[in-house]
This record gives sequence, structure tokens and C-alpha cells, in this order.
Amino acid sequence: MTRKIVSTTLLVSLLALGSSGAMMLILNSYEFQLRMHPVHKLFGIAMIISGSLHVFYNFKAIKKYLESGKILLYGIVMTLFMILLYFAGFNKPLDADIIKEIETTSRRLESKNAE
Repeated sequence: MTRKIVSTTLLVSLLALGSSGAMMLILNSYEFQLRMHPVHKLFGIAMIISGSLHVFYNFKAIKKYLESGKILLYGIVMTLFMILLYFAGFNKPLDADIIKEIETTSRRLESKNAE
């Protein structure tokens, strides 16, 4: 039963993150991103938890997959690609004043919506 719940949570989280992320990219609207951020963030947390449990429950199979040199190489390449994208994102120059303004506006909107 636990495996079924974990798998279902992982699937729904993938759908929520994928659809909200795709809509954020397609619509390219800051207003939409502010509206979707809580959904995206909460389902991201659910995906991390359910994904970790999924790996735990399927560790033997994953270990067996990685015995294949091609799959291991693919995993390494994907991991390096992820690290490269993180590096590029963290080193992207941003205007600190604009970021501060956006954060202030976001907090104001969130507190206004909480009332």
C-alpha cells in the first residue's frame, strides 16, 4: 500500500510541477508565476519526498540498472549537465536593486492576499 501511495504522489507531483513549470515558461508572466509559485513549491517538496522514497523502495533495481556501463554513463552525463546548469544559473549576473524591489513587492502581495 505504501509503494502505491508513494508512486501516485510521485506521479501527481510530476504532473503538477511539469504543468505549472511549462505554463510559467509559455506564459512568461510574472503575475502568473506569483500565482503558481505556492503550487510549484509545495508539489516540489512532495516530489522530493516521494522521489526519495521511490528510490529507497526500488534501490535494488536501480543498482542493477547502473551495472550497465551505458546507463551509468548516461546518469553521469545527466548529473554533469544538471551541475552545469546550476553553475550557469548561480553565476548569472543580476541587478540587486531590481531583485530587492521584486522581493518587497512579492511579500506585500502575499501579505495582502493573506488578509
